[in-house]
Amino acid sequence: MIALGWVVCFGLPLAVMVAVIVWPERIPKDRTVRKIRERIEREDTGEMKPDPSREY
Repeated sequence: MIALGWVVCFGLPLAVMVAVIVWPERIPKDRTVRKIRERIEREDTGEMKPDPSREY
């Protein structure tokens, strides 16, 4: 019974730490390859307007 307590005491936090480190982060929709390519094409054609939410 004590061994089970030690496994839970150290195994559970270790499993959570490993999961946090190796779990893939979600990529925002505007950071995908397709959206970046579309944004570059818009910049090349002059269709892109400055983003008012950002300081330049």
